[in-house]
Amino acid sequence: MRVILIFLLFALSGNFAVFPQELKLKDVQINWQGLTFIFPEDVVIKETNLTTEKSLHVYPARREPFFVVIRKIPIAQINFPKASWESEIFWHGENMEATELVLGNQTFTVYKADQIRNQNLLRANLWIWNQGESNYWVWILCRKDNLELVSFFESGRFLKGRAPP
Repeated sequence: MRVILIFLLFALSGNFAVFPQELKLKDVQINWQGLTFIFPEDVVIKETNLTTEKSLHVYPARREPFFVVIRKIPIAQINFPKASWESEIFWHGENMEATELVLGNQTFTVYKADQIRNQNLLRANLWIWNQGESNYWVWILCRKDNLELVSFFESGRFLKGRAPP
């Protein structure tokens, strides 16, 4: 009986994904937690819903020019000094800059830096904004030599409905 139970457990566990992934085609709107995103290439998305936070991971479907993680953190205000975490945003980041960007009626804090990971020069961005009772953090990594993609993310065009024309 025990052997049959173990066999059924292994047989059934392979058919169910813990965090299912979904393919989204180029320029298709992705609606998540009241936000709308759009990406310039086919992407695979994976949603994670934990007790304290929700996140959406976005990977390219055909090649690997970028990686995006969108997190919804259920706190209205960050209650610790900005200087204590601001210098630690990018691990070994070079040429770090922080700016405030207004798109539509929303103000974003945007951090940008260059990083070297696995012998690739990457452009890293962190977009932070408050909406309602939550903070949203969007981490973006893309190869710095792909200027079209760097421009797409740094201008905010991935934020459908808030992006400049």
